[in-house]
Amino acid sequence: MNASYQALQSRMSAPQPEFATLTAQLRALEIPESLPLRGFFAATQEVLLQSADFLELLTNDPELKLTPLSLLEETNKAFYAALDPASGYASCPGNPEFAVQEYGAELGGLAAAIYLNARAVRQHLLRQNFLDPMILTQLYFTLYEKAAAGNTDYAAWLADYRAAELSDFEDRVAWKSHQRFSPEADYYREVLETADLTDLRYLYRYGFYLSEHDIAMAEFVNKYPEEELAAIARFIVQSWVDGFVRGKKDYTKKRYANLIFPCGMERLGKMLSAELVHIGIIPIIAQPLSQGINRQFNYDHRFDNALVLDRDYLELSLQTTGAVWEALKDTIALQAGPVYVELFGETPFAPEAKAAALKLSPEQQTLFRELNARNAQLYFKYYRRDEASFSIIAFPSPEIGKRFKEIFADTLKINLLDSERYARIQQNIIDVLDTAEYVHVKGKPGNDTDILVKMHTINDPAKETNFENCVADVNIPVGEVFTSPVLQGTTGTLHVEDIYLGALRYFNLRVHFEDGWVKDYSCTNYSDPAEGKKFIHENLLLPHDTLPIGEFAIGTNTLAYQIARKYDIQALLPILIIEKMGPHFAIGDTCYSHEEDAPHPSFVNGKEMIAVENEKSATRKDDPVGAYTQKHMDITLPYDMLQSIAAVAKDGTRTLIIQSGRFVVPGTEELNIPLDEMDAAT
Repeated sequence: MNASYQALQSRMSAPQPEFATLTAQLRALEIPESLPLRGFFAATQEVLLQSADFLELLTNDPELKLTPLSLLEETNKAFYAALDPASGYASCPGNPEFAVQEYGAELGGLAAAIYLNARAVRQHLLRQNFLDPMILTQLYFTLYEKAAAGNTDYAAWLADYRAAELSDFEDRVAWKSHQRFSPEADYYREVLETADLTDLRYLYRYGFYLSEHDIAMAEFVNKYPEEELAAIARFIVQSWVDGFVRGKKDYTKKRYANLIFPCGMERLGKMLSAELVHIGIIPIIAQPLSQGINRQFNYDHRFDNALVLDRDYLELSLQTTGAVWEALKDTIALQAGPVYVELFGETPFAPEAKAAALKLSPEQQTLFRELNARNAQLYFKYYRRDEASFSIIAFPSPEIGKRFKEIFADTLKINLLDSERYARIQQNIIDVLDTAEYVHVKGKPGNDTDILVKMHTINDPAKETNFENCVADVNIPVGEVFTSPVLQGTTGTLHVEDIYLGALRYFNLRVHFEDGWVKDYSCTNYSDPAEGKKFIHENLLLPHDTLPIGEFAIGTNTLAYQIARKYDIQALLPILIIEKMGPHFAIGDTCYSHEEDAPHPSFVNGKEMIAVENEKSATRKDDPVGAYTQKHMDITLPYDMLQSIAAVAKDGTRTLIIQSGRFVVPGTEELNIPLDEMDAAT
């Protein structure tokens, strides 16, 4: 074990005796009815003791082979009962609305944030981190003593909270960084390697909420044919390798890859891990993906950093992170990029906008933007995007409905489409697009999309191209050509009637661009247009007031579109798939962020991709912090909302790419087969 990590682990484990003493005191504590904020103290006490009890359970039975499944189910249900949207959350102190109602606007918001931190103690303990739980429990007793003395002064409580947040700051930042980058801190890899995957009790070792869908996925994957599952694993890792090969990068210079997969897919995860090891890459296993019991809870707390974010905190955070990452620079430099398996088909989340939830002030939004930008600058100092790649693929969740198995099988067909065949077809589209000064995208009657997208100037058509020919490597499935538009001259409106972005659903999303920047926006999620505008600002733009167009693309995967319509799951698809089902526009940074100066030759014909930046990212040499937004959100206009896409040359000549929902470029006829089959079936 690395000596520096071993020393850090010792420091994180050292408070275990003190935490045990505090836990014993907490267990003996009887909270009087008259105590101010009694409900908060009682609920937090319960959460901390439940976490300590779970640690004791794992200590006595590390692999949970001796503990009855019924007890594990009961324990899991009890821990998350307070967050249950149907029965617990309305009166939970972690609900800002309830907390503010009970304890007042200031103390209520603070109490809700502390309760959130208390719920994280269980995860800290699983990884033998006793420092964070000790600090949180000490804070609990500090505030309890204040309350018992009748001191409920918000400024005093906030000062104690801030002191706790900054306590042992460097060690806590170092610990989080090791969890992210170092295979030595890989708790989830230990679970994957030691678990008997046929005994679903292993799932409870994660400590997070397990839904019926997580269990159903594990049961489904465990019964999946061995050879077929192994073939999927080989395909995913080969796609990851292909991303390096097609990008003219050498993955053998790297050592680590983050492996991310959904809860319940551990059998596939284990095969992916073995495939990576086979090619000389050590997987770092991330916490398996899970929806949890209450997405509103996390949404309510997305701006809890408002309690500490000021200039002093920003500078301390950056200074500490910089020192930690400098010590880890060799490990970070050896990160190759993730292998990512995600799910889709979960029930769409329509969040409630709560006035009681903490918000960033205008000044804090500016600080948050700076913090994100400078953190990214620090990270890319060590993590070389021009040497790294990734691969991401999506499968349906059992939550998608009774036809889950059929949808899974059809999704697999989409994911396994032939890259080489699509590359040849897509090149015909690129050849036309490379003649354009503008690309004009127009929605069907009833859809307000009408936008001109400005292209970069190609000086040597024999050697240069504006579009990337994207197949199944980094973004699975196949099916798009994309570029970074010129901002000046890119103007118009994008209107999508129903779309799922970042786990949130938007109805009649309209974004108006002026010279490549978001000028105005609206949606019909709320009866009050102002609430809709606020929803978009907080979830698509913040901490920015506007964003540039970073990418324009045309999706070509008509089979994916056919299957989506077959099962009526279009609104449930992830961006990864839906972006292949029509033209899409990304707001934020370009796809070539932090690797603009590297060569980007086409793997099809060797032409150099020249559209790797826009006027925003072109400022990176003079303003490396301000040149990037740290955002990239794809917004797709599906084929059924699309009238036409045309390449418009300098002389005004229009060459159609798509007309009335069909590809019309010679050599793309095959793309229309699924669309014709859809029409024939209706």
